Amino acid sequence: MQAIIPPCTNACPVHTDVRGYLAAISRRDYLEAYQLIKANNPFPSVCAWVCPHPCEGACRRAQVDAPLAIRNLKRFAIDAVGVVGEKEITTFSGKRVAVIGSGPAGLTAAYDLARMGHQVTVYDRCQEPGGHFFASLPIFRLPREMLRRDIERIYLAGVEFVPGVEVGIDVHIDELRGQYDAIVISTGLWGGRGVDQPGFEHRDVLLALPFLRAVNLGKKPQIGKDVLIIGGGNVAMDVARTAVRLGAPHVTVICLESQEQMPASKWEIKEALAEGVTLLPGYGPEEVLFEKAKISGLLIQKVKSVFNQEGKFNPAYERGYSLSIPGDTIILAIGQTPEKSFLRGSGLKTDARGCLIIDKINLSTRTAGVYACGELARGPGPAIAAVASGHQVAGIVDSYLQGAKPSTPEKEYHLIGELPGWVADRAPRFARQEMPALPPAQRTLNLQPYELGLGEHEALQEVRRCLNCGLGARVDTEKCSACQTCQRVCPYGVPVVGEYAQISLDGCMACGICAANCPSSAITMEVLELNTIEQTLSTRAQENIKHTGAREDGRLLTIFACRGTIFDGLSLERLKSALPQNRFEVFELPSAGALRLEWLLAAFEQGAGGVAVVACQTGQCRHNGGSAATKQVVYRAGKLLEQLGIGANRLFYCQPGTEAEMLEGLTSFASNL
Repeated sequence: MQAIIPPCTNACPVHTDVRGYLAAISRRDYLEAYQLIKANNPFPSVCAWVCPHPCEGACRRAQVDAPLAIRNLKRFAIDAVGVVGEKEITTFSGKRVAVIGSGPAGLTAAYDLARMGHQVTVYDRCQEPGGHFFASLPIFRLPREMLRRDIERIYLAGVEFVPGVEVGIDVHIDELRGQYDAIVISTGLWGGRGVDQPGFEHRDVLLALPFLRAVNLGKKPQIGKDVLIIGGGNVAMDVARTAVRLGAPHVTVICLESQEQMPASKWEIKEALAEGVTLLPGYGPEEVLFEKAKISGLLIQKVKSVFNQEGKFNPAYERGYSLSIPGDTIILAIGQTPEKSFLRGSGLKTDARGCLIIDKINLSTRTAGVYACGELARGPGPAIAAVASGHQVAGIVDSYLQGAKPSTPEKEYHLIGELPGWVADRAPRFARQEMPALPPAQRTLNLQPYELGLGEHEALQEVRRCLNCGLGARVDTEKCSACQTCQRVCPYGVPVVGEYAQISLDGCMACGICAANCPSSAITMEVLELNTIEQTLSTRAQENIKHTGAREDGRLLTIFACRGTIFDGLSLERLKSALPQNRFEVFELPSAGALRLEWLLAAFEQGAGGVAVVACQTGQCRHNGGSAATKQVVYRAGKLLEQLGIGANRLFYCQPGTEAEMLEGLTSFASNL
């Protein structure tokens, strides 16, 4: 069967099961969420802090109000679980692999290869692994204990790290080829691009990466009061925000692009502006200005266009439109280049630009058994793309070590399309829960992390905004009688009924109302929680426990509760305190309208003394009509219970306005059973 994936997973370079771990968070199964996050990503903790979250850019919730705060929810799950140590058990293949470079790509490749059974050794000139994670990312964006937590898991897989060894100087690649069966080069891009304009050769013109590295190592680079940063990417933003934290009263970012065209993430531009950074977009550097051999400013020129008609980078400037701005420190952040010191004595081939020649398809060099990955192979990009490259090269190297032809079969799947406009228009709007953070004036006083993390209540509020894309209704055409019930009850107008009902995969919002009301039971739901409820109740009903009192184990109350705004973990704890003498169980519904009549009857059949249904408070249901549909199911169940002689008084419906009202209603109902 063809896999069906939502746009969030498709947008992730490693295809993280976003939908799956969000569902696990909504169930408060944070360990399961963590397992799903790390399934394709050996850096779950790091990405919870610094991933540029392309998944959010693809989130279909944006067609309703705003995309889910997916990275913030990932951070919540990681924080909730804490440190998880897992010793990997593998069978040694007898093959040895050397990895040069300990950035995200190299460590991912090492981790995968070790789990495949190969003995892997990682060499790096730095004393601590992590590559740009360790050396270049500001500490206020990535606490180093998060990086060390992920790397410890990589060590547990059997990866050996050899620090302080610079390949090409301390040892040559040809020497390593004599010791290892394969070599993976993942040295990254550590060089900085210069500017071929007057004055930029001056020793006081700094490069971004060495500047950031010095700060991360505890040094304080000498900068003045007026810092000018040239570049419009995320590295430029990191440099600017770091300069502010080092005490520079005036920090200006100058870039060729307009603010809308800047390659930096929109959220990082917003953070930089909030912290006092000034943007001067649409200008390019013309000349460094000096006064008595010291930098005094920069002459910049107005940009007419950044790209030519073919879309290639080729800036054009407005003649006679220059501007002089004061500054005593200039930092270049206009791009990264590979360093070539690792090539010494290797015999590896380079192109006319001096870059390593790599087959872009199978990531091999022209030397047998030597491969490359990460930014060295793919060019600059986000860390999660480097992780994807590490996965790819590991699979290729494993095939090489086994003497097999490398293959990268494409996974066949159906990608869910855009949400139809009429469906998005009918969906309830809910505010996105933003990451709590220290105010700018406070966070810029030091280099410490400033994002505080979502609390559990806020995380559960946010995760309930997920549309469960692709987990909606499925129609069994052999059972369908084309009665049009689904068409009548759907709050979004999705079903189309002809010879049988058809429910659009793109349009279905997985509310479950159609399945709950289908008289032929022709509609099933892919939402896992609903399947679990049905299986659990079906199993218990088959035990034929039939009586009117509590079961022998003392369970008195079965509760079906919409996973709404007040029925969260706190409510469950208070409910336990409110019913100290009564046993109870809770089945949480991902949406109120998913409640089925047969579930209520099955609960009584399996021995419940009473059944309570808790719907969302007014205006908080994830689906329009959900609470009303639930109330109708309860009404029908009450009528049947009267006919069966059980008594409708043993069935309780509650749509509270507050948590206190819910607790009061449930305790009163339980005491009267």
